[in-house]
Order: sequence, then structure tokens, then C-alpha cells
Amino acid sequence: MAILSFNGRVNIAVRIVTEQYPEAKLYEADGVATGGPTTDPAKIDRMRVVFQNVNNTTVIIKETGYGEFGPPVLYNEPWLEDVVINWPIKMDLDEANELKEKAGYTESYTTVTLRNPLGPTVNNPYFIFNTSNMGNYIFVDTVTGDVHAGG
Repeated sequence: MAILSFNGRVNIAVRIVTEQYPEAKLYEADGVATGGPTTDPAKIDRMRVVFQNVNNTTVIIKETGYGEFGPPVLYNEPWLEDVVINWPIKMDLDEANELKEKAGYTESYTTVTLRNPLGPTVNNPYFIFNTSNMGNYIFVDTVTGDVHAGG
């Protein structure tokens, strides 16, 4: 049985949310390795996916099992500091992980977030790896493939 990719699981979340909230737009997808620090993208086994919605509301859906999601929850407040991600994106987590390692960033990570930060400049969406060395983040640009560290 093939394992669902990170983007495959986001696709499921997008489908479920937009069936109920047709104007919702993807803001970010946060993945956690519940088993602890890892270097294997397949070990990111729980996700929370966040959507911008109409009237400054936010919709969040959480994975209850690998590729299985609970119901979307509507929050009557905006989600801040993200730019909408035009879904789908071409890069998946496996490729981002490979680019990160080729750039010399081989430490394990505990979480990965797909998001397009609001600023300080307009950029592409990133896969952001939170390394086991807490407070150190590795950014992989999903369009250009550029890799850099930040804190």
C-alpha cells in the first residue's frame, strides 16, 4: 500500500474544507512527528491545516489518523501573518527534505510547516523544518528550491 504524501494529505483537507466552505483558501499546513525527531518525511504523521475564510473567519481541520481528518472547525477570527497559498503546489515534502539535506542541513526535525509568511518581503511558499536544535529553522522555497536557515 502506498503511503500518502504530505501534499496528498493536504489535498484531502482542501477537499473536505472547500466542500463545506467553498470560499476557503489554504493558509498553512502544519505537520508533526509524534514519534519524536526524525529525518524521514513519512514520520510526519499528524497535521493541522489552516484556511482563510470569508468575513475574517478561519477554518481549521485536524488529522485524526494518517490521511483521515475530523470535521472542519470555523473560528470567528482571522488567522494572521500568512499569505494564501495557491493550491496545488509542485514541490512535495520528500523533495524539500532532499533539497535541505543536499544543502548540508541533515539534522532531524520535529515539525514541518508549509506556509507563505506575510513578510518582510513577498515570497513563495516554504516548507519550514523546525530542527531538533529548537529555534533553528530550515526554509525550502517550493518554487525555486532555494534553501536557507533562520531563527
